[in-house]
Amino acid sequence: MAQLELRLDRMRDIVFDYANAQNIDAVISNVSGIAIDGKFAWTVSDEGRTFECLSITEAGFVLDAQYNLDDFFTELPEGHEADLESVDVANGRLWLCGSHCRVRREPKAPGILDAGFRRRPSRHLLGSIELNGHGRLKPGTAKALPYTGDGSLRRRLRSNPFLSAFLNLPSKENGLDIEGLTVLPKQVLLGLRGPVIDSHAVVVALPRKDAAVDGDPHLHVLDFKGLGVRDLARDGDTMLVLAGPVTAADGPFRIYRWRPSTSGKVETADVLHEWAISHEHPESLCPFTRNGEPGVLVVYDTPDQHRRSGTQVTGDWFALS
Repeated sequence: MAQLELRLDRMRDIVFDYANAQNIDAVISNVSGIAIDGKFAWTVSDEGRTFECLSITEAGFVLDAQYNLDDFFTELPEGHEADLESVDVANGRLWLCGSHCRVRREPKAPGILDAGFRRRPSRHLLGSIELNGHGRLKPGTAKALPYTGDGSLRRRLRSNPFLSAFLNLPSKENGLDIEGLTVLPKQVLLGLRGPVIDSHAVVVALPRKDAAVDGDPHLHVLDFKGLGVRDLARDGDTMLVLAGPVTAADGPFRIYRWRPSTSGKVETADVLHEWAISHEHPESLCPFTRNGEPGVLVVYDTPDQHRRSGTQVTGDWFALS
């Protein structure tokens, strides 16, 4: 079978229109996750505490509804951005995940590195909400892991000998930083931007039953040549993985096709596309069939001004053949 590849000669701009959204500047400049569910697209931003549902039209995506996290996850710690990095839809539920990361405090003066860290439990969301179709959510159906303490995701990961040493490091210094989420029939997969362990990327697999996530984490270790995971998405019985640097470096970024293994060994994947250097950092991806043709949709962090116009921002669609 011939190797599938993304076709740059059949790349198209896709417009996302967030007219009437609250905090619109933060939303359109920081789209960090996307998932397609039938006639709707769901996006999240790593600024603020909202997530958005957009209708799919011939012209692109148009905002249908904007939701506030605090209306569903009533115990989510307040006061800071939730740093939502990933979203997925599975079995009639919308799943959301924050970065769970720590960051270094802003320096008090230029050229000085602050030794302190900011702890933000508002970033510790891993949960889901039941959908009632038509881009709407059922009130009172949200379920999430505890944000801190016993049962929390950080506490579960601390028990893993490969991850425990990285949990207290800042995200851009190879600390824990979750940026990908995919929900499978019996597992939740979390793609880690960091840590990269011995130059290998890590995907955490957590057992799940319906909306409940429980059990010990299992690690997939992938040979992405020193890159971490920026996003994950299901594509049939394989995964699309967006990979990039742990740091804020401008590349490289790659899209891989990965078939998860249970061998316990370092896993490999096929490269579908590479951006050698990109000051627009590819941030999220998902499969998207356009006019009957399969392809991959990619959105960018801090997009260039040419991608932004009023209430709109554009992503890229690549044909896959």
